[in-house]
Amino acid sequence: MSETATTRRLVVGYIATDRGRDAMALAISIARSIDIELVVTIVRPESSTILAGSAVPKDGAGIVAEQIDEWLEEAMALVPDDVAARGVIHVASNEAKGLMEVAEEEGAQGIVIGARAATLMRQLRIGTVASALLHSSTVPVFLAPHGRSDIGPISRVTALYGARPGASSLIGAAVETAYGLGVDLRLLSLIENDGLYDDEVAELTEFAEQYGGAVLAEQASQMLASGRAAVRSQAGADIEEAADSIDWQSGDLAFIGSSRLGRGGKVAIGARARRLLRVLPVPVVVVPRRAVSTSPAPESH
Repeated sequence: MSETATTRRLVVGYIATDRGRDAMALAISIARSIDIELVVTIVRPESSTILAGSAVPKDGAGIVAEQIDEWLEEAMALVPDDVAARGVIHVASNEAKGLMEVAEEEGAQGIVIGARAATLMRQLRIGTVASALLHSSTVPVFLAPHGRSDIGPISRVTALYGARPGASSLIGAAVETAYGLGVDLRLLSLIENDGLYDDEVAELTEFAEQYGGAVLAEQASQMLASGRAAVRSQAGADIEEAADSIDWQSGDLAFIGSSRLGRGGKVAIGARARRLLRVLPVPVVVVPRRAVSTSPAPESH
């Protein structure tokens, strides 16, 4: 079996800004929890793209290449000795396309990128690169929040799902990741109770918890039996209020799923998930439908 087939990898999208450094910080935290190699990637614009821009002179392609080499060196200098990593410069028409191409070539488990700097009352802002990945990636997309990406060892996986069936891919990826890491798992259903009576909210909550517990029991019953997994619900007037009142701990990763538009095993972030990203203060993993896990394969016990 080839090295590519046996080595687990994460592609890290790097640019020489805070967004790139946030992505590196999160990727390093993950790599210190999982036996995984980081493929630190800078996407270089195609020559035609460079020459078409007025900001770069026609004889400046060499200057651009030299600058990108320096940026990659800076990125690799951020990687500690205990983390396996290598750098890649990939030529593509745009950053999102290039990162997806590298992920496919490497058989990567996911793509890590930094979100835009947070504004007041907003934790994660989605730029053009993230938006493109969140509508077309075939692997999970890890979003690193600005200034909160160095989370240390992963301590818990929280899957945020709705009150209706359809979250099997999300819950499955969260179960496998938590099980493989040996950390706690929390399945948390967010209930919008605006305009609902108390008994209707209770009924939705009970349904969501039963659904999440049933899926969990099928996939990792021993986690539930040992107390390492819990099924909860959080209600609020809207999604933002429900999510904003969630308690978080150091080392948390939040998993959210793709909308039903995510066909063919691709990510497709919906309006509900976008609303969640506004208030979540922890790194977020957006899982495609029919997702792969990001953890080592579980060992038999």
